Amino acid sequence: MRPMTTTGQAAPSNAVAPDVGASQAPVRVFVVADVRVYRELLADALASEDGFEVDGSAPGDIAGMAIGMTEPGVVVVDTGSVPGPGGVRALAAAAPTAKIVAVGIPDDERAILTLAEAGVAGYVTVEQPLGELVAAVEAAANDELQCSPRVAAALAKRVATLADGRQGNGDQRLTRREREIAALIADGLLNKQIARRLSIEQATVKNHVHNILAKLGASRRDEVAVLLRTHG
Repeated sequence: MRPMTTTGQAAPSNAVAPDVGASQAPVRVFVVADVRVYRELLADALASEDGFEVDGSAPGDIAGMAIGMTEPGVVVVDTGSVPGPGGVRALAAAAPTAKIVAVGIPDDERAILTLAEAGVAGYVTVEQPLGELVAAVEAAANDELQCSPRVAAALAKRVATLADGRQGNGDQRLTRREREIAALIADGLLNKQIARRLSIEQATVKNHVHNILAKLGASRRDEVAVLLRTHG
C-alpha cells in the first residue's frame, strides 16, 4: 500500500524515505564510579540514549586497567571515585584518545580549574540533570565544550590570566632544577616530599617554588600544571 500525504493523496511512487540507519557511528562511552548502583544507573542511562554505546564500567581503583581493554571515545568519571587530578591523568593515560567528562564536581571555580589542568574536556556539576551529562558527552566526542555558564566563565577568566602571564613573564625561562621541581608540584607533591625525592633541603625547595610561581605568573601551586603546558 502506497503511503498517504498529509493532504490524503497517495505519495508519488518514486518518493525516497529518509534513511534512518545512515547515522554516524555511536559514541563509545566508559563509566567510572565507585558506587555500583550509581555506576550502573549512569551506564544504563547513557546506553538508552540514541547515539551512545557503553563499552563498560568500573570502580576507580581498577578503571585504568579496564579501560585499557576497550577503546572508548569518552570516559565519564565520577570525580569522587579517583584520587584527585592525578587519578584523572592516569585515566587519560590509559585511554589517550578518549575525552574525559567529569561528573559530580562542585560548582566551584578552583575545582573546575584543577580538573581543566588535569585534561578534563567536559564538566557536569552536582546540580545539573542527566540531560546535561548527555549533552556534555556528545560535545566532548565532537571536540566541543558543553558546560554551565559558571564553568565557562571560570575557564574564560583563566585563559585571560594565562594570556597576561605570557605577555609579562614569557621571557623568564625556568632553570633545569626549577622545571624538575615544577613537574613534581604538578604531580601534587608537597615541599617536604620534593625535598626528600631530590635529596635537597626543604628551604631550598621553598625558594625554588617561589621563583617558579613568579616566573610563571602563578599565585597558587595548583596552577603550575596548566601554566607549564602554556609556557612549554
